[in-house]
Amino acid sequence: MNRRKKIRLISFAAAFAVSCIAWGITATVSAKKYKNEVNISQQRALIRLCEYLDNIETDLTKSMYAESPRMLASLSDDLNTRAAGAKTSLSALSTGDTQLYNIYKFLSQVGAYTASLNAKAAAGGSVTAEERETLKTLLSYANSLSKQFSFISELLESRYLSFEEMKDTLISADKASENMVSFPSAASDAEESMTDMPSLIYDGPFSDNIFTRESALLKNEKEISREAAKEKAAQILKTEEKYIAFKEKTNGKPAVYTFLKGNTTVAVTVKGGYLAYMLTEQVPGEEKLTNADCVEKASAFLYDCGYKDMMSTYVSVFDGVCTVNFAYMQDNYICYPDLIKVGVSLTDGSILSLDASDFLMNHTKRDIPAPQISYAQACEAAADTLTVKKGYNAVIPTDAGGEKFTYELVCEDADGRNILVYIDTVSGEEDDILILLYADGGTLTK
Repeated sequence: MNRRKKIRLISFAAAFAVSCIAWGITATVSAKKYKNEVNISQQRALIRLCEYLDNIETDLTKSMYAESPRMLASLSDDLNTRAAGAKTSLSALSTGDTQLYNIYKFLSQVGAYTASLNAKAAAGGSVTAEERETLKTLLSYANSLSKQFSFISELLESRYLSFEEMKDTLISADKASENMVSFPSAASDAEESMTDMPSLIYDGPFSDNIFTRESALLKNEKEISREAAKEKAAQILKTEEKYIAFKEKTNGKPAVYTFLKGNTTVAVTVKGGYLAYMLTEQVPGEEKLTNADCVEKASAFLYDCGYKDMMSTYVSVFDGVCTVNFAYMQDNYICYPDLIKVGVSLTDGSILSLDASDFLMNHTKRDIPAPQISYAQACEAAADTLTVKKGYNAVIPTDAGGEKFTYELVCEDADGRNILVYIDTVSGEEDDILILLYADGGTLTK
């Protein structure tokens, strides 16, 4: 080998070494950037969760002393919204293999129970001593849960909390100074403290207590790869895959792949590749859009995500976010078990959240029986004190986990209140009665 070739070889080798070093530095920096993005997203979700839990505790305390239907309606609205926000924040946190069924159950029951008391008060009833004891029980669990997650937040501020899974870690003040505490372990302790929480008699119509059932939609779907799920997430966020970081795969109900892009978390189901949930942390700004604008943007987003034949049923507004509730339509029937909630910014119309858990658990092709009574007969079955304004066909869930096919009658009573009456299309019996409440925050059913 002559001298010139040796010089070239040495030069190429040096250049290659420099390139490898540069690539290694770039990869390390990218890895740290993604890890930082994960940590920041987790921190935001934890902080928001603590805020929601603190507000839930406050609202439950107020509910114990509320007497008027107006006050109960206001508190019930707030509790429903905050419980939904807490569940969304909790779902954005990495819990590893820990399943937080009892915490989710508590959050579902909080809003449902106060809504039942509100409906009773609106009908002229009063809150009994036994019902106040139930509120007191709920408050005790809310207080315990708020304190536990506040302590977890304090560990975060003191830099003793890790969002990564670690083994043999105890969450206690005397151990915190010796060991880093993993969030999955801390969340597991909080979940364990809720195991003896009693089931309430009232679980709420159209509730989302679905965490122990198998998904009707996903049970026969094939699993997709992480790469395919990432491609789906990129399509949802309208961005390139290189800008999305994989967070984790969780084996909950349903199992999902989760991804991060800035302050947005997206979860795609392992089976079927459906969008399960999405959450973007955003500071509320000036409200510039109407509820109708938000419904339009939410409908378009659902369609783009593959959720078609969805009908908006009602909306609520809280903290600069318009949450639109959608139900699936089949053969002119509103299928209330197949619910999807979409949060839209009232500032710029951006999609801030989506929760498709009810839809993913309940959606199926239904064998709808032929009605045995006519719409006119259903109207006659409603109370004489009510005036039927209009009606729909509706599928509603039962407390036992089944479904019923009904006529949904939108009625008005003598005082001008709107009442929803559900008449079974086969038996002709009343299946449910709900009261429609109108407020600045939108329309809710109680």
